[in-house]
Amino acid sequence: MRVCFLLLEPQWDGRARAFREAGVALRERGYEVTLACARGSDTARVCRGFGDDVIEIVVRGGWLGDAWRLRPVLRSRFVEVIFAHGERAQLVAAAAARLAARGAVVRRLPPRGQLTLGADARLANRLAATGFLFTDADDLRAARPPARALEPVVAPVAAPAVVEPPAGGGPSITCVYDDTTRGALSLALRAIGALVPRHPDLRAILAGPPGDDDAIRIQCAALGIGHAVALVHEPAARAVAIAGARAVWLLADGDDFAYAALDAFAAGVPVIALRSPLAARFVSDDVNGLGLGAADPALAASLLARLIADAPLRERLGAGARASLGRFPREGMADGFARAAAAARDRTRWRT
Repeated sequence: MRVCFLLLEPQWDGRARAFREAGVALRERGYEVTLACARGSDTARVCRGFGDDVIEIVVRGGWLGDAWRLRPVLRSRFVEVIFAHGERAQLVAAAAARLAARGAVVRRLPPRGQLTLGADARLANRLAATGFLFTDADDLRAARPPARALEPVVAPVAAPAVVEPPAGGGPSITCVYDDTTRGALSLALRAIGALVPRHPDLRAILAGPPGDDDAIRIQCAALGIGHAVALVHEPAARAVAIAGARAVWLLADGDDFAYAALDAFAAGVPVIALRSPLAARFVSDDVNGLGLGAADPALAASLLARLIADAPLRERLGAGARASLGRFPREGMADGFARAAAAARDRTRWRT
């Protein structure tokens, strides 16, 4: 079977990683996988660096023009199923499938993501047979896919490969954020500011997308912690920062939260996260991490101080983190994407 993962956003993030991981899993099962990325984007660069089959298309913002430029990709690769994220990408994929006279669309929802059906999604549902893929059964139960949609499928996020932590160095805390949670960095920086005077060798690593770096550095300087804070953006650097930390503070949302948690679990690193429905799916308080009851810098600083100073606690939570990976098998993710692709490929189920 031939599938295409559509990645219109230029920035490498958790959603791009989810598609890239799914593509690898499907390729291992004999699928022919193509990643269609925005030309000149970080996403294209990262995927090409992994050795994936990448085709870059010009993305200018108009859905019809983007669909027209995606159309020859679908034809040349004989694509049968297109995976997309979000309403706009769903519309681009559906229009391209219609113009190419081939293929159906599967729109994936991130963890705790709500299925929206705005104007773009409604038009897309009329242009091409469409299915929806969720990461958890609870998300599927809370959603109401259109009556004419293909049967919805669940494909959970999967455990990643283990990254070796760097050798040596002092204690470090890695804070993972995304574009939607940059505001939470202020909380994290104030907590780190309370810790640094008591732990002068402490290093804080902020792992997230580029942008506003100068503003973050100015805030760090104002708090007197500029020397203790580093920013990393590259996927490999983020993975190493997580693996080498004494604790990972999850400030991100959706797929960025999920994959940062799984990366930490794979490395045996306990996590800290504000208690929420999303966090409850990954973080078991006092088992693989610690739950933060309120967005309070003093409370966060006290939890981090415990993890920094208490080696037996870190070891116990680290062991629980590794054990947590069993809840996120790679086969479950691969099976879900394979079922979604098979349903989308079956023209007898199309009801457009």
